[in-house]
Amino acid sequence: GKKLGYTFNHRNLHNVSLGQGQEVVAEQALDLAAKEGHWVILQNIHLVAKWLSSLEKKLEQHSQGSHRDFRVFLSAEPAPCPESHVIPQGILESSIKVTSEAPTGMHANLHKALDNFSQDTLEMCSQEKEFRSILFALCYFHAVVAERRKFGPQGWNRSYPFSTGDLTISVNVLYNYLEASSKVPYDDLRYLVGEIMYGGHITDDWDRRLCKTYLEEFIKPEMLEGELCLAPGFFLPGNMDYNGYHQYIDDALPPESPHLYGLHPNAEIGFLTQRSEQLLHMLLELQPWDGSAGEGGVGTRQETVQALLEEMLEKLTDEFNMAELVAKVEERTPYAVVALQECERMNVLTAEIRRSLTELELGLKVGEL
Repeated sequence: GKKLGYTFNHRNLHNVSLGQGQEVVAEQALDLAAKEGHWVILQNIHLVAKWLSSLEKKLEQHSQGSHRDFRVFLSAEPAPCPESHVIPQGILESSIKVTSEAPTGMHANLHKALDNFSQDTLEMCSQEKEFRSILFALCYFHAVVAERRKFGPQGWNRSYPFSTGDLTISVNVLYNYLEASSKVPYDDLRYLVGEIMYGGHITDDWDRRLCKTYLEEFIKPEMLEGELCLAPGFFLPGNMDYNGYHQYIDDALPPESPHLYGLHPNAEIGFLTQRSEQLLHMLLELQPWDGSAGEGGVGTRQETVQALLEEMLEKLTDEFNMAELVAKVEERTPYAVVALQECERMNVLTAEIRRSLTELELGLKVGEL
């Protein structure tokens, strides 16, 4: 039903997709949920950067005195660069962070694409054979276009934000077309998927041509005859149940190689070189840093720390003898009392500095062993 202008999917669940002036709706949902003990899901908070400071204050307001069952779930897409981070630090520090890492490799991407559906999805169309075959082909197509970006310019000329939403909408279009027609409209499906659903992201003419070529190979009449080969050694499976498709992927999908994307094996050289350079760069960063070479140059980072540590210990003064100072004070004037108090505090600080430096020195000696 509807309540306060936002979707009320469940008796105790409020789901608000932010954007297009939904900030007021989200605040209404938070106020009601905090009072009644409901759950609130705020999707795509990265789209309302200016409102996030208000959200932080609202969450802080409801952190005390709200219902014990009140919960808030926030979702956002990862920022492309550190400068684009818009989520306030207060929200991040008070939240339990959960991230969804993108799958790598055709095997993981194909499983991930199929995970967007279920056995009920496979059974919802009257033309079951056609629907299942084309759905699996679309999953393979999605895995190809999503993972092809790892090849850099040899994959796509530009980086495109293909998402699972493109896949699920394409399957919905497939279902509607098959329910409305007794024949499979291959040309219409290829156009809608290649030019609108996925093609809507593509801005390069050659990339658009590539996307169209993939669909011409993956979605055609031969797929219903069991003769369609999605990749060398990997045929389009027949009519299976949901778990059967997952098992077929595990059993029949060839090892990861550029052949799965229709590329020459040499296309992987650049990708593997880049990955190797990143790995070696990370290993080098873990090594001790060398200072300037030559006479008088500083050695490794550990030697530099050791030198600074010894210098600080030499400069560190002895603690004040409070008994002697108290004995020298003839009259406890306000100035004398303040001076004695500061001496006591300085002793505490000096003792803590000496203790921490001593522990650091022991740690360096253990590291040498």
